[in-house]
Amino acid sequence: MHRLGKKDFLNNLKINQKFLVIYILCVIIPLILTDGVILTSLFSEEMNSNRRDRESEAASYMEYIRSTVEYDVLVANAINKNAIFQEFINTEYESAFDYISAYSEFQRSNFFKSLNTLKIDKITVYVDNSSILNGSNFHQLYLHYDDTWYKKFKALDTDEALLVFNDDSENIRLNGRKKFMYVKRFKAVGNGKELIITIENDIGRLGLELKSLSSKSPMFIKCNDDYIPFSNVAVNDYEAALNEYLDTNSYVTTRFYQYRYTDFTIYVFSDELLVLKIIAERWWIIVVLLLFTLVIPILIMKRVEKSIVRRINELQVAFGGDDSGTFIPITNIEGSDEFADLMRNYNKIVSVNNDLINTVYIDKLREQESDIARKNAEVLALQSQINPHFLFNALESIRMHSMLKGEDETAEMIEKLALMERQNCEWGNDSVAIRKEVESIEAYLYLQSYRFGDRLSFDIDIEPDCENIQIPKLTLVTFVENACVHGIESKSSQGWIFVRVYKKSNLLYIEVEDTGDGMDEAEVERMCKSMNSVTIDSLKKHKRVGMLNACLRIKMMFDNSVKFDIESEKGVGLSVVITIPVDKLKE
Repeated sequence: MHRLGKKDFLNNLKINQKFLVIYILCVIIPLILTDGVILTSLFSEEMNSNRRDRESEAASYMEYIRSTVEYDVLVANAINKNAIFQEFINTEYESAFDYISAYSEFQRSNFFKSLNTLKIDKITVYVDNSSILNGSNFHQLYLHYDDTWYKKFKALDTDEALLVFNDDSENIRLNGRKKFMYVKRFKAVGNGKELIITIENDIGRLGLELKSLSSKSPMFIKCNDDYIPFSNVAVNDYEAALNEYLDTNSYVTTRFYQYRYTDFTIYVFSDELLVLKIIAERWWIIVVLLLFTLVIPILIMKRVEKSIVRRINELQVAFGGDDSGTFIPITNIEGSDEFADLMRNYNKIVSVNNDLINTVYIDKLREQESDIARKNAEVLALQSQINPHFLFNALESIRMHSMLKGEDETAEMIEKLALMERQNCEWGNDSVAIRKEVESIEAYLYLQSYRFGDRLSFDIDIEPDCENIQIPKLTLVTFVENACVHGIESKSSQGWIFVRVYKKSNLLYIEVEDTGDGMDEAEVERMCKSMNSVTIDSLKKHKRVGMLNACLRIKMMFDNSVKFDIESEKGVGLSVVITIPVDKLKE
């Protein structure tokens, strides 16, 4: 009785009431849930984007500090290696006049002038040479043992360090207390005495350049947990400002770095999220949208329900009413509006669909079987077209060598030839590991070295993790043979052939380079186009298909994901570069 009462309740509802129930259950509630999910997703995405921006800014700040110090490192090493500089600091001057004369000469040198043009605020050299007078750039080391920087550097017990600290010495003026100093200890060339070079960067200039990297977010850089030398916040007390930001701002990214004995902690803050600002400022738009999604659709439904409800039900039954999953044609179609046309077109689709099931799908299967058979036939055809002229070149080398010098080394040559012939004849599998292909290359080049003598040199460099990668058999040998015959043979002077295989940026690189006569730009463009667009049909139009055959077999093995490039300069040489995506490789 209860179930009957529930059914009667639904049957007694008018169509507009039923539409209203459907609209509430199927539109309003899902809309609210969807909007909630979207807002949550937007909020989360902005949080992640905000965090990524802060991390990127922190990384850029640290990268700038690193680049600044690495520049200082290069400058310090260049100064120490300079012969004029070493001669100046290692000379024992007999009098102050001698030192001043030598210092004046040193200032006029190109080396000293170049130091003044560097983007360095202050370079100071501390030497263990009592004959050198204290000046702007040179000081006696022992006079500075009590300086703050020297004590900090000495305590680290290292040869180089970055010192960032606040020098509270009484003889330091207020603006000069903040120090950003790279210190490097050397052994003076010749006498082995201690030499220290300090490169001090102006803290104000560094602060301005750090601020210019990004002005979007408040930033603080703390060194060694007790000193804040940099910030883009205009305050006098960085420590108090940082503590205030940490207490009031929850959107903060903290990154810790250790670099040259100095600990850097970078804090990057962001303001309130943009999504929250938009919602707070445009609340009335959301209210209007909610009204439009509730009221207007209900009014529209009342206008169209009488025209479409019955035929929608018929279409619903036709599209999904059969338990067998087949489409059912509509037998009774009334009217001439778009819904009536839709029903008639639906019946046409049902008829066409039944025909397609019996024709298109079956034809597709047959076409796939035909494609598989054609691929197999193409592979067999390619294998039978391998041009063995490199083998005849090798035999010619053996013949001429035997005629000129007898048969002392013929056995070794035949052994190399046998290795190549075995590789050529074993067609049980068209693929071979690169290390096996290299054996064929070495055998071929070994034989060619008898033909060319000192005119031919070669170098093969294969990365260890590339040795077991599978490639079509005798393809690399074909490129090497082409480099030998068309590159080295055409030159009377000594030539080189290089073979390199390595991985880089998710790509496998195969390079075959020769130092022959090369090709002009037009020939390079024509050959590169032929290699990248080669097909079975195009091979039939060429008389010499050795290298194009190899290109096609490589393309077929790696699903046309291969790219061929040629770099050449007339009179200098030619390089063929093959790139294959790593995800296409097989071992």
